[in-house]
Amino acid sequence: MTPEMVRILKLHKRWADRYTLLWQLFVLALLAGLEFILSYMGIELAERTALVMLLATMAIVAAIWQAAGLAIARVHMILRDIDLE
Repeated sequence: MTPEMVRILKLHKRWADRYTLLWQLFVLALLAGLEFILSYMGIELAERTALVMLLATMAIVAAIWQAAGLAIARVHMILRDIDLE
């Protein structure tokens, strides 16, 4: 890899990492709030499975942020006519 390719990859990877971290913090705060509200209201454990679904969604969206960052890096290299092989 050329230094320019490494620079572009690092730039977009950092972007993806920041948004992944922000997303995870947001979802964790949302999950904690929902857990507090559901336990305060006395909702049964069987009905809290929605929290597990939100946790799975969090993992999927984090993976999407990472993929988006690397896809944008690839497009950036293509637009700059950098050979990808």
